[in-house]
Amino acid sequence: MSRFQQFFILLVFAPFSWSSVFAQGVLEPPLPWKVKLISGETLKGTISKWDFAGIDGSFGHAPWSNFKPDDANRLCKKLLDWRQASQYIQLARMLFSLQGADKLADAALQDAIRRDRNCAKDVDALRLEVAEHRRKIVEDRRIAAEKDFQAKAVGMNDLANKVEAPRVKPWNVATDAQRAEALIEMKADADRWLKQVNLRYCIVEGKYWVLYADLPLGETKELARRMDAMYETVANMFALPVGLNIFHGKAVVIVSASDEHYRAIEMAAFNSMPPPGAIGLCHMVGPKVVVSANKSADENRFIATLVHEASHGFMHRYGSPARLPSWADEGYAEYVAAESFPDSTTKADRKPQGLKWLRDENNHVLDVLHMNYEDGSWPGADAIGYAIGYLAVDFLVQTKGETFREWVKDVKAGIPWEEAMQKRFGWSGAQLAKAVTARYWGRD
Repeated sequence: MSRFQQFFILLVFAPFSWSSVFAQGVLEPPLPWKVKLISGETLKGTISKWDFAGIDGSFGHAPWSNFKPDDANRLCKKLLDWRQASQYIQLARMLFSLQGADKLADAALQDAIRRDRNCAKDVDALRLEVAEHRRKIVEDRRIAAEKDFQAKAVGMNDLANKVEAPRVKPWNVATDAQRAEALIEMKADADRWLKQVNLRYCIVEGKYWVLYADLPLGETKELARRMDAMYETVANMFALPVGLNIFHGKAVVIVSASDEHYRAIEMAAFNSMPPPGAIGLCHMVGPKVVVSANKSADENRFIATLVHEASHGFMHRYGSPARLPSWADEGYAEYVAAESFPDSTTKADRKPQGLKWLRDENNHVLDVLHMNYEDGSWPGADAIGYAIGYLAVDFLVQTKGETFREWVKDVKAGIPWEEAMQKRFGWSGAQLAKAVTARYWGRD
């Protein structure tokens, strides 16, 4: 058998388990037959024995998967007992395992029912079996791709370079059933919160998000579309497999049309009150991601805030729960908000603030790099941490984008950020601060 045939059989259309009750027979006299296989080779000789797995004869053994669907269907019909509905069901089973043979399989099932209407339950059972078999193939491929992604995201598969094992555990890769259960759980949480505050919101489910919005349905749908587009932009930046959803089920986004409703949701869901002026927050509870926001009158500011907070959720679920340092965590979210849509307010707000502060000789970028959530030093006076974090990430992505992505992977693997910076860029924290300052001292 050729290598192409082995690949075709094992990877693309994995065969079903064959039951011992399948028909089989010895042909007397042997049947002469000539046919071209899917490999392009010609099979010629006499058939002496057959079953629903293949044929045997002077040419050796040939599984049905070696044949073009029309040829397999035509020969098998010549060999089976046309009076028995059960044999047409087995023919359909065989055809369902071949590429592009579903119509032929459906026709075989119709032939079975015409011969015996009492076999309808067996026909339905086969259809369910085929659907589950194919679903499992898709699931197995998705899980394999996701495990490979998780390994890359925390540096586990770079064995050739002898990269140390990750210091944190990656997120678990869920089965389809677990993902469905997680989505039900996320929706139940949101429904419970909305009932607590006695509010009714439009609900739109996108590819990666479930949106609950105190907005007209059309506006909610457009917002869901933009959120999905944002996710795919960020996923592309980090080379995720196309269509991979890294969230626990899906992330929940709750958008309120008033500050009063926004604060009520925050209190009901998280027993917290947003700080003055805040119009959006991302809550990461274990594997769950929930974004809550107030749709302010300034549309561009609202979208920039929503994208910023959603970026936190993405990064939380990227590889592992390990968190980037505050300057990179917030700076990256600001960078995504700046790059995701043309009218983002981030560049207009953060960049001028950061440039003005950085060009004052009394200010030092290294001080911002050492600010953090834990000791309360973040984000500094006038929230300068956001502006400098944005400039730092913008500089790293624009000049050394691939290296920045590898640095993120190292941090998500549990390596301290300055150690990872030294490893990937050859810089200490002080040298990074110096490079950022030099980059923006005389240019915008």
